[in-house]
Amino acid sequence: MEVVFPAVRISGTNTWKAREPEPMLRFLESWEELLPIPVRQTILDNVVMPKLSAAIDMWDPRRETIPIHLWLHPWLPWLGHKLEIFYQPIRIRLESVLHAWQPDDISAFCTLSPWKTVFDSASWEQLMVRFIIPKLSTLMHEFQVNPANQNLDKFYLVRTWAAAIPITHMLPLMDMFFDKWQKVLYHWLCSCPNFEEVTRWYVGWKELIPPELLANEHIRYRLNDGLEMMNQAFEGMEVVQPEQRQFGAEKASPIPVGPKQMGGISREDEMSLKDVIEFYAQQKGLLFKPKPGRMKDCHQIYGFGNVNIIIDSLNQKVLAQTEERWALVSLDQLPELHNRSVPRRP
Repeated sequence: MEVVFPAVRISGTNTWKAREPEPMLRFLESWEELLPIPVRQTILDNVVMPKLSAAIDMWDPRRETIPIHLWLHPWLPWLGHKLEIFYQPIRIRLESVLHAWQPDDISAFCTLSPWKTVFDSASWEQLMVRFIIPKLSTLMHEFQVNPANQNLDKFYLVRTWAAAIPITHMLPLMDMFFDKWQKVLYHWLCSCPNFEEVTRWYVGWKELIPPELLANEHIRYRLNDGLEMMNQAFEGMEVVQPEQRQFGAEKASPIPVGPKQMGGISREDEMSLKDVIEFYAQQKGLLFKPKPGRMKDCHQIYGFGNVNIIIDSLNQKVLAQTEERWALVSLDQLPELHNRSVPRRP
């Protein structure tokens, strides 16, 4: 207290900047085992907290270029609940700019999302309900499902918030999407479609849904309900119109049916292109696995037997390496390529 604390107080008050937490954090970490707890707490209470308070008083989210969480959250392990006195003024200032926020400005997500686990759940939910969800709802109302010329911009903007918005509020937004999606699917299935195209469309949409939503029972039901419509059409049965289909908790876990196949896709939940290829490899008795650290055009390289392949899930394509070049291939060609190829070094 007589030697160390005065020096820290002078340096902290005169030169240390709250928006650059690293110098003070490094000092505290270096001295953590040497400083008695009362001395360390005195530094936090009398040097760090006042500087943070002054910086927050000056903080204006409309003009700042560095998000506040980058310089405030590193203090959570050291100050914990003491930082809660700052949360209300921070929320108030965030709300002051969110009134004018438009969903195509994703900087709001970058600024807000780190606070989800810091604000209490009630405050976070209120922030989402008041300022974010209404504008995302407008986006989803405007969004059009159009297999012939699909524009995904608005869907991507809504999807971005899936990890931040409580699931109870995210589900109504997704239901707005699925209502449109299912109507388009119904009309498509009633017009003698190419079932391979319909299947690719279905798989593509499923892969666009974030994992945190796919884990939800209701989302899985809505996807499986669309798949049931596809199975009905494929088998020549009458497809039930979307308005006549029932949704709800009693339908959330549909009874599994047999392995109905539609272009290689079953009613089961394993619907990604990667899963289809893995299943196909198993049927052929071939090993299918990723090759760690090996990439091609930002895609993971997999081994399908002796053949190197990449999976372009977005465009529903499989490319195989043949004689040092990559070529588009079908599933049926992969076993042939395996039989012709010399095993490559992993």
